[in-house]
Amino acid sequence: MDKLRFAAARKKLLDEHRRDGIGTLSEKTLHAVLKEYYGGGDESKEIPIGGFVADAVSEDGVIEIQTRALYRLERKLEAFLPLCRVTVVYPIEERKYLMAIDPESGELISRRLSPKKQNVWHGIAELYGIRKYLKDENITVRFPVLTVEETRIPAAGRRVKKLDKLPVDMTDEIVISCPGDIMPLLPDGLPESFTSAEFAKLCRVNKDTAGKCIRTLAVLDIISECGKRSRSKLWKLTNNDRTEEQE
Repeated sequence: MDKLRFAAARKKLLDEHRRDGIGTLSEKTLHAVLKEYYGGGDESKEIPIGGFVADAVSEDGVIEIQTRALYRLERKLEAFLPLCRVTVVYPIEERKYLMAIDPESGELISRRLSPKKQNVWHGIAELYGIRKYLKDENITVRFPVLTVEETRIPAAGRRVKKLDKLPVDMTDEIVISCPGDIMPLLPDGLPESFTSAEFAKLCRVNKDTAGKCIRTLAVLDIISECGKRSRSKLWKLTNNDRTEEQE
């Protein structure tokens, strides 16, 4: 993680957007800043490879930025991975500020911190969408941990129209280059056998997100099913020696 380089990428893209006007597609600026940060200069962006256009190409291979729904990368990964290394970037929105904008004047009405917070397990859950590629030696996943501002304008009723999502700061980056890199991320206090609900509580995610995490960890052979407790499936670490895995 390079905070100065991230700040420079953010400034460059925000300056460009001020000249061109506010975007109307949610997360447009977020995607652009991450592509600038990870991909570098314009000559390395939007490169045709294997019948698709890669977000960026570096000496380490293809870089694909996806700010939501990782399953949408399936066709690209199918084409890219046999040819070169691929880095998939998926941002974790640890803190999000909601910015209400007056639709007529464009002035800021309010700025408040969203009660919804993401952590790395929201990213692990998204990996289920590209699960069949996660054991490929050519894939690396990077989770930049961000503070973002989401600009929106009031719409009919209680609805809002999202304008854009602006990255404010990068506070951390989690890199997964092999299934073993997930082991140190497992929550402290994980019992020898556990249910999805128990996993959700320890990881501070909802049950749906926990269920996707469980399925992802099972695909990667990090955990395996070991019975039932009442109607709930029980899971255990495939290798109980976490210390050995981390080494």
